Amino acid sequence: MNIKRVKKLSQAGMLFFAALFIFSQVSRVESADVTYWAEVMIEGNKTLNVASLLPDLIGVLDTTTGVTITDAEIAAECEIIGRNTTCWCGTGYVWSNNVCDNVNACCNAAVCVANISDFTPLCLPKVNVSLIGTMTGSASILPLNIEPAFRVLNAFNTFNGTGSVLTGLNTYQHNFTVNLFSVFSTAKVQSIVTTLLNNATFYSLNLKTLGMVYIEAPEEKLCYNARQQLNCTCIEQMDSCMWQMTRDSESPMTLGPGSQVMLSDVCTTTSTVTLLSTNGFWSGTYSCLFTTKNIAHMAMAPIAIALLPEVINVTATPPTADCTSTPTATVVLNCTIETSIETYTAKLKIGADEQVPTTQVSNGIIMYTASFSIDCAAATKPRSYDASCTLENTRYQLRNRTIKLPVIYPGDGFCAQEVIADRTWPKTKDNETATLYCTEVGKQGVYTRKCNGNTWADEICLCVKAVLNTITSQASDFEKGLGATQEIAAYIFESLRNNTAEEGGNGIGDVRAAVSVFETMKSASANMPLGENLLENFLESASSMLNISWDVGDKTVTNNLATQYLASVENLMYSIRINNSNGYNSSNIQLGICRAGSSCNQSVFNVDVGLNATADLVKTMGIQNLADRMPKLGYEHALFPSIVVSTTAENRSSSTVNIKMAFQTEESGDMQCVFWNVTEERWSTDGCEYVKNPGGTAYCECNHLTSFSMLMSKFAVSLPFLDQLTYVGLGISICSLIVYIIIEGLVWKTVVKSSLSYFRHTALINISLCLLLADISFLASAFPSILSETACLILVVAKHYFFLAMFFWMLSLSIMLAYQLIFVFSHISKKVYMIIGYTLGYVCPTLTVAATYVYYDQTKQVEYFSVKTCWLTYQSAMVGSIYAFLFPVGFIVFANICSMVVVIATVLKPSGAEADKKADKESAKAVIKVILFLTPVFGGTWVLGFLVFIMDDFTQFTTILVQYAFTIVNSLQGFFILLTGCFAEKRVRDEILRIVMGKPAKDGK
Repeated sequence: MNIKRVKKLSQAGMLFFAALFIFSQVSRVESADVTYWAEVMIEGNKTLNVASLLPDLIGVLDTTTGVTITDAEIAAECEIIGRNTTCWCGTGYVWSNNVCDNVNACCNAAVCVANISDFTPLCLPKVNVSLIGTMTGSASILPLNIEPAFRVLNAFNTFNGTGSVLTGLNTYQHNFTVNLFSVFSTAKVQSIVTTLLNNATFYSLNLKTLGMVYIEAPEEKLCYNARQQLNCTCIEQMDSCMWQMTRDSESPMTLGPGSQVMLSDVCTTTSTVTLLSTNGFWSGTYSCLFTTKNIAHMAMAPIAIALLPEVINVTATPPTADCTSTPTATVVLNCTIETSIETYTAKLKIGADEQVPTTQVSNGIIMYTASFSIDCAAATKPRSYDASCTLENTRYQLRNRTIKLPVIYPGDGFCAQEVIADRTWPKTKDNETATLYCTEVGKQGVYTRKCNGNTWADEICLCVKAVLNTITSQASDFEKGLGATQEIAAYIFESLRNNTAEEGGNGIGDVRAAVSVFETMKSASANMPLGENLLENFLESASSMLNISWDVGDKTVTNNLATQYLASVENLMYSIRINNSNGYNSSNIQLGICRAGSSCNQSVFNVDVGLNATADLVKTMGIQNLADRMPKLGYEHALFPSIVVSTTAENRSSSTVNIKMAFQTEESGDMQCVFWNVTEERWSTDGCEYVKNPGGTAYCECNHLTSFSMLMSKFAVSLPFLDQLTYVGLGISICSLIVYIIIEGLVWKTVVKSSLSYFRHTALINISLCLLLADISFLASAFPSILSETACLILVVAKHYFFLAMFFWMLSLSIMLAYQLIFVFSHISKKVYMIIGYTLGYVCPTLTVAATYVYYDQTKQVEYFSVKTCWLTYQSAMVGSIYAFLFPVGFIVFANICSMVVVIATVLKPSGAEADKKADKESAKAVIKVILFLTPVFGGTWVLGFLVFIMDDFTQFTTILVQYAFTIVNSLQGFFILLTGCFAEKRVRDEILRIVMGKPAKDGK
């Protein structure tokens, strides 16, 4: 801080006064402007009205610093007579903390008689700062010593007691507020709190302050589904920080890392929270708190969001349009949402008929209603109509919900209206499912019932305890980042356990709710690690779900729920971090833990489980009463034990795993060991073997690796020696491709003489390079279990891209060849071919892979890749990222085969005189030569891959034969390219021989 004193002040001196503002310091935390301080000293008896000259300084620019004066006023004045100094602050200013801390007599005094004129700044603008205190103690009224303790603070304004309440035995809570006109030192206030707490009648004392933190937040309403960042800055460094959000009258909820929230890592003086996707869920008041010991500095800001309803319920009355006896059918369409502060424009639509509905608000629900007339004589007679509700907010953003409205025509099958208990099932079309809302007290959800022909199926009750729906919502909040703390996680699992422990009180709807909580918390664990303190409540609640019958008359429902249950329990168990726990046993689930070692042996429900693999942690879990509920595809007549065993190894260093499960058996017949294939969602014997010892002890031994045939298969395949054939073939292929690329570099100038040879060899080099990189990527991902998720993703993208690039270069080669054969007298220039080749070869696969990744990353319904196979996913017909590989490859292989047919047709075309048997024989040889030469470079062998994809019944010999054939032929594709693209061409052979023999090149070559 530089201070200059002007001894002789004139009008010119006042201009110099403006320059003094560059020697300054920042003093206002609540403003984006910077305050500069300057001192003017008037000596002797000269008097000057400085205030009258200040307006002339406004707008003055100092060219050396770029500072422009926007305002100027007197902050403090001092009168110095001899050794006596009397100072006072200007209007709207108070003493700085520097003055107050060093000259206590001046603190809170209007005029200070002390030598303080050298203090800079002397006075500061008034700012409103509040200390909101909460004190607990034995006194029934607010202790009298609290107010005097805080009166010593600089710029003290008021003290107000805001209420007292009895909170426990001889324990009272007292609330108070201290208002100041200045910021303060946190250390000074903490010393006051510490002194007060030395009193035995004080149990606790905590303060929250306003005015010490500046928050940056938008004032305008935000768009729905936008990204928004909030920033907070504290004027002092604190120990920690946190963010909270309050909605309406709810209690504040702490924000944590989640799928929709991102927090800054460091937060001692600054903190940032980013809302990744703004919606109605995030509309509320945000608070940032910087904390040290008993003091939390905070700032608050409301965030308004242009809302769209998170849930839109669309129902039709009647739910099916009945056209059996009338030319028209009347249907009333209802659209309901929760009440909102947003004003919506609604439109209801059935088919092409759109109407503006009427609106009713009742009991927290907004209902939009419109009546429609269905034309039963429509020529197309659609089986159903789309019935939709579209809502538009004030920022012109839309949200839509569509349902199907079935139509019953004369002659159609239907189920007649039927009453069961207090439920009336409406007339419903064949193969449609009717839905009714639950009416039981304390229950939410629906009943469903399917119409099969003219007969109703059994009711399926999906009603859920209302409290479990609340827990599901809490878990959803946690996953998003609202209330994402370890304490809230523990509360969720404790609540789940308490509300599922009731014997006979759970239904299949409750099981689905619990499974939903498990799945949500598993997703949340990616951002907020879950600790072992959750283990007991998690396993007890999961165990309770197995104490009830899941039979609802529909095996598909039971099987799907069992599959979801197993996956959710396994995944959540894998996500929970184990530190000191040795396991836990509940009635239906037993968990054993092994720590660092090369083997692990555990016993769950009398089944001995041994695992040979070096890992940091091994979790072995036995689940009772689940196997019979799982799908039995392929094993419908088998007898399953009641126990399912699950073992996971964390941070495994070995690539192979051997798992043995030993048990006593007295059953006779064919015994098989099966594992649950999570991708295929069925039991499989692949890689598992049943061994029975003479003493009656039997065990299952499983071992799984990755094979090359997985690229074109729906599921990971395990057949004898298939993996070994894969790796040997790829090794040969990689070496062959390297040799081929080197040879091309050596013979290029000699061999490439014509445009046709230039096109061919350019394509072959790029095909070889892409295949080489694809094969290397495949080998690198051969053992997915030892790869991180990120490494696996990188290798999947690499394989996806380089295999597609190889095929697109094959396509460019076949297009060129077919063009030259069809249009003999029209030639393609090198420049045109290079543009076509590189566009097809590299741009097309780039766009395909990028679009596929972005699509599956955004939809979240199906993953782009599987960490278990390090390859694209297959879920069902036309569902899965594998189709982003199959469709381009299928199209290119088909196009290349067509080009090959054109080549063969050209070879077989008679030349006029050639009609004897010798000519036919030569033609047959030429066809065979064409097929042998073009099949490897046109990808013809990959036709076997599509057979691999289609044929998945491994009980058939042809399926196994195709698997082996595809693996052998395509793992050696690089070797075949070396043979057909290099050694099969005479000019290449001659040039290689010349180089080997050391002969000089001929003239002109």
